Amino acid sequence: MARIRTIKPEFWLDEDLSELSAEEHLFAAALLNHCDDEGYFKSNPKLLHAQIFALRELSGTVPVFVQTLGKIGYLRVFQGSDGKGYGQVVNFNKHQSINKAKPSKIKPLEVVRDQS
Repeated sequence: MARIRTIKPEFWLDEDLSELSAEEHLFAAALLNHCDDEGYFKSNPKLLHAQIFALRELSGTVPVFVQTLGKIGYLRVFQGSDGKGYGQVVNFNKHQSINKAKPSKIKPLEVVRDQS
């Protein structure tokens, strides 16, 4: 479910985000509305397109936007223990201040891989 979020002015001055297309930058901002209070979101491209660009034709695609934002370290995606795709805005707290945060329901689904 989308949440009311404010965007800090520094977001628009982020050098990495400012190198992206206007659609990708808008996607990064809009994604903040669809994250839970810890920055996690469902990464299904069809859901993201419907939630963020419901009435728009795009020059790019949501999977490419997600990939591009991953390359600059804005977000990361993973497969949950339920087999579905999820993501996390890496520095969510840099962009958002949450009062009375609720624990993420997605975070426990993340499978931690053995690093050895």
